[in-house]
Amino acid sequence: MDEVPEVFHGLLRYNALTFHEGLAGAFVLGYRLEDRPEDPWTARFTAFKFDADAVSLRGGTTLMAHVAPLMVDALGLTRHRTVFAAALRSGETSAAADGPLAEMARCCAASAGCRYQPALLAKDAHLPTGRGGLSQEFRLLLIEDAHYRSALIDADTVFVVDDLIATGKTLSLAATAIRDRNPGVTVYGFALAKTAWHSLMRHWLNLDISNAHIPAPWVAIWRAA
Repeated sequence: MDEVPEVFHGLLRYNALTFHEGLAGAFVLGYRLEDRPEDPWTARFTAFKFDADAVSLRGGTTLMAHVAPLMVDALGLTRHRTVFAAALRSGETSAAADGPLAEMARCCAASAGCRYQPALLAKDAHLPTGRGGLSQEFRLLLIEDAHYRSALIDADTVFVVDDLIATGKTLSLAATAIRDRNPGVTVYGFALAKTAWHSLMRHWLNLDISNAHIPAPWVAIWRAA
């Protein structure tokens, strides 16, 4: 089970996910609440991932790029030693240059004054693990069989940029591949949202989770993009 996140400069910071091997932590803008589709932020995150149009893609990318330098500075990182790279979607063997995750990673790096690494990760293609009737166990098997690989990189810190985090398995495999090839590198996940269930968090931990932590000005940044 995921660790309960802390609010970190307007973000949610996870020090541990269900699967977190290789990861120093993960940062997200907010929750994608599976049982609260009417939540405005949930609707934005869902649109970016599953019903992407130009407005959603611009909004999510612009806000992530706005937040990236705040996160880098808050962590006290050296900008020229920090790299942003795109996570890989199910059908990709490397990050598509014109894909939404590559664009988001590229914009985050530019905004933060860091480097963008377009070909850091590679893997085998696999079936989609998002919407559909796949069990969690089968999804994990698909991801594990993707055989993640990393290029060499001269950096201290890497942010792997994704849209949604579910269990953290994808990020963990990517981080492990990066660290296996580049010992000593610190790897973080950075995504739009973490998938969560309001009802389950209320039942299990008596927590009333919401997106109330997201700074109000961030709505305007998304909308104005």
